[in-house]
Amino acid sequence: MTAPMSLPRRATSRLNDLLIAPGATRMERWLSYLTAVVGAGVASAVGGAAGYPPQVVVVLAVLGFDIFGGAVVNATASVSRRFHTGATAARRQVIFVAAHVHLPVLALILPAYPWSTAITLYAGTLAAAVLVAAAAPMSKRPLAFAAAAGLLVAAVTLLPTPPALAWLAPLLILKLLLGHLLPGPRAT
Repeated sequence: MTAPMSLPRRATSRLNDLLIAPGATRMERWLSYLTAVVGAGVASAVGGAAGYPPQVVVVLAVLGFDIFGGAVVNATASVSRRFHTGATAARRQVIFVAAHVHLPVLALILPAYPWSTAITLYAGTLAAAVLVAAAAPMSKRPLAFAAAAGLLVAAVTLLPTPPALAWLAPLLILKLLLGHLLPGPRAT
C-alpha cells in the first residue's frame, strides 16, 4: 500500500521543487498555486473577451499561470534560498530573467502585440537584471525599484500595447525585477 502512495508523492514533490523551490512550505505552495490558477483564469477571460483565437487564449492562460504564480513564488523564502545563495547566484538570476522570453513570443504569435514593445521591455528588463545582479548588496533594492519604475512607466504609457494585454509586461517586470532579483526573507 505504501509503494503506490510514494510514487505520486515523489512526483508531486519533484513538481513542487521545479515550479516553486525545494523546501517550499505548505503556505508557499498553496498561495503560489492558487495565485497561478487565478492568473490563468483571469488571462483566459481577458483574452476570450478580447476575441483572441482559442490557441492565443491558451497561451495567455499559460502566461497568466506563470506570471501571476511566479510573482508570488519569487517572493518566497524557499526561492530566495535557491537563487540568492552561493557563488553563482548573480549568474543564475540573470539566466532566469533572460529565459523569460514571454513578450517576444507573444509578439511572434499575436501580430497585435508590437515587436517594438516586446523587444524594448525584454531588453530593458534584462539590462536591469544585469545591473541589479552585479550591484553591491546595499544598492540592489533601490536599483531594482528604480529600474522597475522606469520600465513600468514605459510599459503603461509610452509603448503601444493592446488593452487586453496591458497587464502582461507590468506583472512580468514585478515578477522578475522585484520578486526574483531581490532576496526575500531569510535568504542569507
